[in-house]
Amino acid sequence: MTGEGFDWLDSSNAEWVLRWRDRVRGVLLGLALGESASMPTQLRRAGSFTPVRDLFGGGPFDLPRGAWADETAIMLCVATSLLDRGGFDSVDQLAQLRRWQQWGEHSATGECLGLTAAVSRALVDGAPDIAWSDGSDALTRLAPLVVWHLTDDGDALSRDVASATQITSHQDSTLQQAQVFSLILRSALHGATHAALCEQIAKSQWLPTDTGRLLGAATAAFCGTRNWKDAVLEAINQGGDSDVLGALCGQLAGAHYGASALPVAWLETLAERDLIERRADSLLAAVLVGRS
Repeated sequence: MTGEGFDWLDSSNAEWVLRWRDRVRGVLLGLALGESASMPTQLRRAGSFTPVRDLFGGGPFDLPRGAWADETAIMLCVATSLLDRGGFDSVDQLAQLRRWQQWGEHSATGECLGLTAAVSRALVDGAPDIAWSDGSDALTRLAPLVVWHLTDDGDALSRDVASATQITSHQDSTLQQAQVFSLILRSALHGATHAALCEQIAKSQWLPTDTGRLLGAATAAFCGTRNWKDAVLEAINQGGDSDVLGALCGQLAGAHYGASALPVAWLETLAERDLIERRADSLLAAVLVGRS
């Protein structure tokens, strides 16, 4: 696998690379922790439950504390494909997603959990079915792509986001919002201030679609708080598609605040934490050595 380890670092560049590493780990770990924290509130009506203030298990899949379902699994599929193929490869990404669907690869439990009917059909057919509305999977799997294009111009990222989105989605609104959110994530990874990110978010004008509503709620939770934990709790306590809200807000807040700002007690029980950290480190190493 490409780019394992940081043995090539020396003292002259170690400090700034470690800052990058904190944010890159933060975006992937933040996504996983955000989804994991959402389990007790998923598919529940806002106001019908006591707000969650800690990391628990449970939810529709009765998961143990620290486990996650589809949002993190598909992110790991994308990250693994980028590293294995040395860049974006739609055929390999589809194959990675199919292995998750069929055999539970890259899952926290060895099972494919949370797969929607629209995504399932797209994976079986090899293309999205226009009879089904897009889900939010194209948005929650963006983080590895953004990291991969960390030092590129925005055009390269936009092209790969478009190709990646089309694996399971067909609506123009999904593509548009995926590209906008990817640029916000990129700004966060590049160290934009909280105020600057919220100004960028305010200019985004999310579309009046299901994905737009979720992006609006997740980014509002980020802008209305001042640390990772508060942002994610604000997002997931809205219930409904709280797994998506937790994954979206968790990765954005993780990119901004960094892995060092994530709750230590939560990280200690996060399923496949070592794997997620290895993928983050390998992506960053590949970028910094020219993705050789």
